[in-house]
Amino acid sequence: MSAQLLTSKEAQPVRDAAIAELKQLAAPPKVVAVHNPESPAARYYLRAQKKTCAEAGVAYEVRSIEPGWTQAKIVELIRELNRDPQVSGITVHTPLPAGVDQDAVMSAIAPSKDIEGIHPENLGRLAFGPHRPAPCAASAAVELARIVRPSFKGLDAVVVGRSALVGKAIALLLLQSKAEAPTPTLCHTATADLGAHTRRADLLFAAAGRAGLIRGDMIKKGAVVIDVGINETKDGKLVGDVAFDEAKEVAGVITPVPGGVGPVCHSILLRNIAACARQRTT
Repeated sequence: MSAQLLTSKEAQPVRDAAIAELKQLAAPPKVVAVHNPESPAARYYLRAQKKTCAEAGVAYEVRSIEPGWTQAKIVELIRELNRDPQVSGITVHTPLPAGVDQDAVMSAIAPSKDIEGIHPENLGRLAFGPHRPAPCAASAAVELARIVRPSFKGLDAVVVGRSALVGKAIALLLLQSKAEAPTPTLCHTATADLGAHTRRADLLFAAAGRAGLIRGDMIKKGAVVIDVGINETKDGKLVGDVAFDEAKEVAGVITPVPGGVGPVCHSILLRNIAACARQRTT
């Protein structure tokens, strides 16, 4: 019997709640995107963000990185936006031009305007409890899991992937409820006998960035499988970290790629925009 598909349609309440938060703001938010027009991936992300913000009534301005701009010039632009009281949120589209230190650029964003939840201060605050803004993909993955299992109490959760913005962030988000937190295990592609860990997971989050890493025989029967991976095959097809056709015959619930975690990220982005805008007015 095939698993139940968990798609962005089931997460519509997350989007509705984010839009309701935006409508309650005392002043309308304004987002500025620092965009690298030379990157196809950045152009795709720009279109998606513009559409999301337009649908929610959020002002969205694009500041493009011009040819020849140095890292110092990009950081100078971000600091200018930090000082602008009309700007409530900043996002930087990656990849950045060759030779630019991405971490240094992201760290230049004021934590109170960091709508992607990627600044080291915002990431660090997740270790102390609920905090917004939080990384979009990690938050979206946990929100989808909660749709199926509103309480995580007593569950074993395995996260495959150790990136700061996804794998580690998911683990921290899972631990934020003192009364109903699951027991998380953080694994990665170099974990010895990865399947021994994943086969005991009631909640399995795949976020390693490797197509087909999680096979069907690595999944506990009836588990909730949240696939955060986005990988492009040689023929241009998007696939996740989970071997979907195998996994759906074992899992109880599974997210597809595309159409699962990705669209929910946009709802989390709106939620983060509202959180940053509130900081501007308090």
